[in-house]
Amino acid sequence: MAFFKTKLPRHGMFDFGPRINLGKDSGEGSLISNIVIILVGVGLLFFGYTGFTGQNQALGNPANISATVTETGIDEDSSRRGGTDYQPEIKFEYIFEGQEYESSNMYPGGQAPKDYDLESNAKEVVDRYSQGSQITVNVPPENPGEAFIKAKKTNNPLIGIGAGILFILLGSYKFMKGRYI
Repeated sequence: MAFFKTKLPRHGMFDFGPRINLGKDSGEGSLISNIVIILVGVGLLFFGYTGFTGQNQALGNPANISATVTETGIDEDSSRRGGTDYQPEIKFEYIFEGQEYESSNMYPGGQAPKDYDLESNAKEVVDRYSQGSQITVNVPPENPGEAFIKAKKTNNPLIGIGAGILFILLGSYKFMKGRYI
């Protein structure tokens, strides 16, 4: 019974010592957290922009080339909290202007293929591309090693740009609030 009457330290069961309070509007911790938020925003904006321009360049004037499917499979990603994601993987070889290349891009600009919650849905995509079959791929002439199967833009770069802008605005607001507002 004496165990239940034991008084816990002020910070709960474990006391890790002094902390930097990142939630305050002023102070060193606030400055560091605001800078980190802004830098994350700039990084997201950069990657979104490069993905967007990469897609636009790849879709600008691609050459349609015949390719041979060399390998198919399904990539499992269990790092997501809600369960496992499945991505179809299709590798293909092609010859462009006398040089042989290999690629596994489903979409332009190196964008990853769609994630599927069910393995059977990813398998449906893989089943469309049997090993050894001939498919038509799109080759951007300015970057011939980045051929892709589907000439379709994805929204991923725009999501990155939007998230980057939100992080920059949030970090800037917190920075300004602590100093001027």
